[in-house]
Amino acid sequence: MTLIAYTQSSEAIHTKIGTYSLQILDQVRDEIKRENRKLDYLSNQVMMNSLVQKNLENATELDAQSVMDTYYEVNQTFSGRKLLNHIKSMQIYNKSKELVYDLGYDKLLPQDIEPLTQMIAERKGNDIWTHVVTQNGVDCIVLAREIHSGSNWLNTVGYIFIAIKESFYSRDIYEDVNMGEGADLFMIDPKGGVLSSRNMDMPVGRTLDQSKDLLNKIAENEKKGKRAFISTWHHNGSLVAYSYDSSARWYLVSTIPTSYLNKETSTIVPYMLIATALCLLFSLLLTFVISGSISNPLQRLTQSMKQLALGNLQATNEDRSQDEIGFLSTRFNTMVLQISNLIEQTRNEQVKKREVELQMLQAQINPHFLFNTLNSLKWTAMLNQAVSVSDGLGALAELLRSTIVETSEMISLRAELDNINNYIVIQRLRYGATFEVEHQIDKGLMESGILKFILQPIVENAIIHGLDEQADHNKIVITAKRFEGHIQINIVDNGKGMSPNKVQQLLDTPNIAKQRLSNIGISNVNERIKLHFGEAYGITIQSEVGRGTSVSLIMPLAEIGSRADE
Repeated sequence: MTLIAYTQSSEAIHTKIGTYSLQILDQVRDEIKRENRKLDYLSNQVMMNSLVQKNLENATELDAQSVMDTYYEVNQTFSGRKLLNHIKSMQIYNKSKELVYDLGYDKLLPQDIEPLTQMIAERKGNDIWTHVVTQNGVDCIVLAREIHSGSNWLNTVGYIFIAIKESFYSRDIYEDVNMGEGADLFMIDPKGGVLSSRNMDMPVGRTLDQSKDLLNKIAENEKKGKRAFISTWHHNGSLVAYSYDSSARWYLVSTIPTSYLNKETSTIVPYMLIATALCLLFSLLLTFVISGSISNPLQRLTQSMKQLALGNLQATNEDRSQDEIGFLSTRFNTMVLQISNLIEQTRNEQVKKREVELQMLQAQINPHFLFNTLNSLKWTAMLNQAVSVSDGLGALAELLRSTIVETSEMISLRAELDNINNYIVIQRLRYGATFEVEHQIDKGLMESGILKFILQPIVENAIIHGLDEQADHNKIVITAKRFEGHIQINIVDNGKGMSPNKVQQLLDTPNIAKQRLSNIGISNVNERIKLHFGEAYGITIQSEVGRGTSVSLIMPLAEIGSRADE
């Protein structure tokens, strides 16, 4: 609580001082902008002077009298203005960067003229506010502007450079702004160069490494909408606040040491520590008193649990107190009773489970009896030389075995074709040898997994409805191909074919009361494929009356067997 109280109070002070600092910075920034606007207004008067415009446009034809007239006109513009006391230099250059006018107090260094004009060009003719040093070594902030022709604003006829002493900002505007003990107030440009500072230890005109780090922190907090934040300045924690002048493109920054901000809150820390120590002593004393009332019931409860873990279901714990330990003891006793009941219930369920298993074993006798009976009938038919009846009974026995005994949903293509062969043997008892069945299976697909009894309904439909009993060459061809991780099985007959409406009826979900069993089988196969593999798979039917029918099944390719095709 001491730490929370100290932290919260410090944050509250930082927030309030940050708000206060931003208000002061905004006021100082507005005062600087007012002075800068005066300088803008003065430069506008000079630039738009008709004689200045004329001499700049005819710079190559100037004579001594024209120059003197220009000096007189410009000096008249400056006369009586207080701002003149702070202007260290004002120079006008023509488009060829030749000096046309000089105020006469001090001059800019010739090597600074070219960089200033390049900066204007980079900012597409916008005004430049930056730091320069005059020939007499005076730190100044210079206003660099293009002079446009009065008759054609797009035409640049010259440049004007007005250098105002840096001390005008640091001494006359914000030197007396008191933001606290050890606080700094200064201006920096977007590259970290110091434009103005009232701190003698911060050299004006230089780019400091700390300034670059500070600009990075300003950019991070600007994205969050924060203009005041805690950062490191001169190796000490400081509350940093900033105000941006968009016209001059510089930052006005204040730094207040956190040691000054936390000076008052630090004085109460000893009292908080004393209070914390007293609370700690009281807590220890209270702990020893309460622990005795808790540890003994817990030890008894622990012993009862150990007895339960050893298998003693009679282990209970008597604790009639109304506290949490008493509640746990009551729940423990209830749990022991429930465990005893569950063990007894499990014992009874095991007895019932054994009875059900015996009933299931008894139920398995019936299918085996059916298969044995069919096999007996088969051998009886063979002894009586009824070969077709014998084959039919054998095929029926195999189909029943595959249906009842084999419970797996997925079987190999080989097993499904065996089921089809058994079904065809039975159908030949009815139709005789009026049709042929041919297999065309790609190598390696016989052990592919497909749904059980998925081909039989389609073959059945082809035999019952598709083949023409009057024709001589009825034929059903079953093909299987592999493509792009899928298996496609086609069942093609050369029978009577069907209309598009009939094809749609076969694929629609059947109405059991109205549809024939073969129709139900086709739609059932389609639904089984979609339910098992998804809507992208299923059956497609192509048929033409008098030409035959082709049924195509598409499923994912999956290997379930290890035996290679023979």
